Order: sequence, then C-alpha cells, then structure tokens
Amino acid sequence: MTGASTAYLDDAIEQALSGIGEFFEADRSYLFSFSPDYQFAKNTHEWCAIGVSSQKAQLQQLDTELLASWMQPLKEGTTIAISDVSSLPAQSAERLLLELQHIRSVIMLPLISSGNLLGMFGLDIVRTDNVWWDETIAALELIAGNIAGGLIRQAVETKAERLAFYDELTSLPNRRLLLELLQQALANSARSGRFGALLLVDLDNFKSLNESQGHQQGDQYLQMVAQIIRHKLRDSDVMARTGGDEFAVVLSDLGSTSQDAAMHARKLADQLLSSINCPIPLNEHRYQASVSVGISLFHGDKTPVDELLKQVEMAMYRAKAAGRNSVEFFDTRMQILAEQRGQLAQDLHQATRQQQFHLVYQPIIRQKKLCGVEALIRWHHPQQGFISPGIFIPFAEQSGLIVPIGDWVIKQACTQLVRWQKIKHLRHLSCSVNISALQFAQDNFVEKMIQCLLDTGVSPERLKLELTEGMLIDDVENIRTKMGKLQTLGVTFSLDDFGTGYSSLSYLHRFPLSQLKIDQQFIRNLDTNPQNKAITKAILALAASLELEVVAEGVETQAELAQLRALGCESFQGFLFSKPLSSDAIESFEPETLAKLFDLQIARQKNGS
Repeated sequence: MTGASTAYLDDAIEQALSGIGEFFEADRSYLFSFSPDYQFAKNTHEWCAIGVSSQKAQLQQLDTELLASWMQPLKEGTTIAISDVSSLPAQSAERLLLELQHIRSVIMLPLISSGNLLGMFGLDIVRTDNVWWDETIAALELIAGNIAGGLIRQAVETKAERLAFYDELTSLPNRRLLLELLQQALANSARSGRFGALLLVDLDNFKSLNESQGHQQGDQYLQMVAQIIRHKLRDSDVMARTGGDEFAVVLSDLGSTSQDAAMHARKLADQLLSSINCPIPLNEHRYQASVSVGISLFHGDKTPVDELLKQVEMAMYRAKAAGRNSVEFFDTRMQILAEQRGQLAQDLHQATRQQQFHLVYQPIIRQKKLCGVEALIRWHHPQQGFISPGIFIPFAEQSGLIVPIGDWVIKQACTQLVRWQKIKHLRHLSCSVNISALQFAQDNFVEKMIQCLLDTGVSPERLKLELTEGMLIDDVENIRTKMGKLQTLGVTFSLDDFGTGYSSLSYLHRFPLSQLKIDQQFIRNLDTNPQNKAITKAILALAASLELEVVAEGVETQAELAQLRALGCESFQGFLFSKPLSSDAIESFEPETLAKLFDLQIARQKNGS
C-alpha cells in the first residue's frame, strides 16, 4: 500500500469513528488490533468527544492478560457490552483497566474475517450513565462488519506491496510472476523448437479440510503439498501458487514432438497424483486428498499466455468433472466449448448493432402507490430466443460492450420517462438504471449523460442511477466529482445491494447518495432468521439517521412484507407486487388499482392466509 493510500484509509477510519461516536453519543470510539499471538493489543485509531482525554498513547502495547475474560468471547465473535463498569468484580483486571480510563460504560465488538479475530471496535462512555440496547448493538455489529472489511482490504494491499511477485504462505511465485515466467518459457520454446507444457494442479475438496480442521491446518497442508510438488520437479521447471488451492507448473524442453512432451507431462502428473493422494500428517491427524490436473502443451510462442491459461483451466475442470483425482489434456472438444462462448460474444456484438434488446420495468411501491420503476434489459436472440442477463451481461463486461449497451439503456429509459411525463398518473415516476463499473469509469461518462438529458428532454430529477458498493472503493475523488456534477443537474443516486460489500460506512457520508437498496439476501426469511432481521433493522436505522430512502429488494412473500413494514420500511420491490413489465403494462397501472392490490396483500397477512 502506498503512503498516500494508507493516509486516505486512516483518514476515512478517523472520519467514520467521529461520525459513529457522535451518532451514538459516545465519548470515545476506537479501533484496536491484536498481535499475531494475541498477547498484545494496540490502539490504532481513536476519536474523542470535546473535553474527553485521549487514551491512545497509553494503549500502544496493552497486555491482553488485562482483557483475559473477554478474549475468548471476542475470538468467537461475541460482542462485549457493559452498561455499568461498577458491576464488574471489584478487583478484576478488566474493571481496574476501565476505571483507570474513567470509563463508566463500554461496548467492544470483534472484527472478524474468515473466523479470525482481526481487531476490536469499541465505544466508551465516561461522563454519563448508559444502557446498550439491542437495537444499538445490532447497528454497531453491522458497522463492525464493514470496518472488518476495510481492514481486510488494508491487509491485502499491504501484502501486495510487500510481496508483489511471491506468495506469502508458500514463498512460491504468484500468478503475476507466473505470467512473466510463462512468457519466457514460450520464447525459449520458439528459439529451441522444443515442446513444453503447463500443468494446473487443483486440490479436490480442500474446503472441507479448512472447515473441519481450521485454516491453520489448511495452511500447513498447502505448504506440505507445495514441498511435494517441488521435490518432483527439475531445477529448470517453474512452479507457482495461482490460487487458494491451485498450483501451476511450467515444464520446458520436453522433446521435439508433441508425443514426447505429452508423455513427460503425463508422467509427472501421475507422480503428483500418487504422492499427494498418500496420507499426509497434520499434527495429530493424517489427511489424504486427491488432485485434479489439467495439462496444455505449447510449442513456440504463437499461443498467447492468457489463452494457454484458459486452456489449462478447461482441462483441469474437465478432470474434476471426470471424477477427480485424474489428469486431462486440453483438446479440441474443450476448444469447441470455448468457440461456443466466442460465438455468443459475436452474437452480442451483432445484437448491439441491430438493437435486439428491449427494456422491462419492475415497479417500486411506496405508501401503496407506484412511485418508480427499475429498468431491466432483456435480449431476444433471433435464433435462440430469450437469453438470460445472467449469461450475456458477464460477456458484455468482459468485452467492453457493456459501455454502449449501458448507454443505450440510459437513453431508452430517459425516452420512456419523457413519455410517462405526459401521462397524468405516471408523471411523478422515477426510473432507476443500473450503471456498470466500466461504464461509470469512462472519462466522458458525465458528458454523455448531459447530452442524453438534453437530447431526450427528460426531467433529471426522475432519473436515478444505481451504483454498487464496489464501485465506490477506488478513485474516490473522481467518483465524487462525477456524482457531484450530475447531482447538480438533478440526477439522483442509489446504492444497490447495500450490505453485501466490504466498503467502510464512511462512504455514505462522502458520496451524494439519496437511496439505499437492501439486498434480497437480507429480506429472505425475516420472520424466522433473527440475524437477517437485525441487519435489516440496523440498515433502516442507519438510513433514517442519514435521511436516506430505503427500498427493500426481492420482496416475494406476505410475511416478508409484514416484517419490513413493522421495521419501518416503506418502499418495496419484488414479485409479491409485480414481475418486470413492459412499458405499456406500466401505463395500465391505475393508482387506485395498485392501492387495492397493496391492501389485499396486507389483509391476507393479517388474516394469516
């Protein structure tokens, strides 16, 4: 991580702690990190209310023996909430530590990632009495999850700077360095005229080991597997760790014919299968796993590195599909599948040129009325019929076609809004349009938006652009500038799938957002899932404090609707009210009809039917 990015993250954390402390009327808010062995805690960030003394300097190497009774619950993900410090045992180390800081009430929330305790987020009350209510704890636990996400990113970026080319766990070359080494191997093959091979070794069911024995055992196993593979290679061979449970091997100088190269590559692959499939001791246990190996031969440098990697991945996945613990070479059948994917990409190009797309609109309901719609793209292929957006949107993003497609969607949505503005009972409608990260990143995005507004004559206030959390992480100032320019014109912004990303809550203050959309995964089973209910309640409370509208997405059952209304949610979207509709169908909606439909759903819920 560069000094500038570290400073930015520290600044964002400080701002977030300030906002959190003030919102919850605390005297201090802070973060602690733990040493790898959990023997010491360090106060890394702190905010204090006016008139409250800082404790950060005295808490740079806090012996966790002073937190002994709290450490295990924190490791298990349990929040420590103490409304009255005087209720703790009189001579306990924990009480003495708190009283030395004049703390009367405290809450400490663990920052957890992959089951590991990263640190602790807390609030102190020193000047008044206090009670930590369940609603407050739920909101703070949601915040702690977001803070943990920010710390994860910080750790990842720091490692990327320190270990740009090598995997920290195994000390092997990482994927970035593999690309360079593989390019060198292809160049050497072109000069010598001799064949080589790329092997991809994937551990089968490695996830089960992590889940049953823990990540420490899993890491130890990965290190031992890396040693086994390394011992089977020649000095001239190259090995890398390319993923969590994947290793790549580059074999050079395997012979002058493809048959010789295939024989040598297959011999090594069989040796790896045999060696890794033997029981490997892990502390007091012995673990036996299988591997799937994909092989792709190369001769010269005509095949690009990226294509060679795709080929070997296809072969590896075919080995898995064949029953695991097996070896597969890349062949023309896999190439045919790849070509089919390529054909879909070509069809997508043609669909863009020939405008084979159309929009449908899913109603958004507020106070028993149709208040807006979300524009959704559909593709009807001339030969294949309806193709799911889940299939063609990823192709569009990979190829860059998402930019012209996204521009078309915006213009169509604006054109439709202009038509609705002329219809009395629809002139109030807003239309939400999903914006892809690639589309928003275009230098001329704002200029194109302004031109679209001018060309269509739409009222900018009726257009809402939906962004995702991941889009707000990088290049923050540029994003804020673009959003600010469009907001000045009247365009509004919604944050889609809120709560599913890892970004810090500080972005809610930094960006001109007007709406949050609760992801449907939190809506599911609200009546039977206390965690989903607590998260949804916390999001609604947070949005209310920031004066942001909230839309619950994916509402499908009467029970979900009743729970959401009880929690104070007023805007809904989902199949309970309507599937996505054509523009003509939207126009046939009368306010009275919709109100009756909404009341019917509520009545059914009250009657328990």
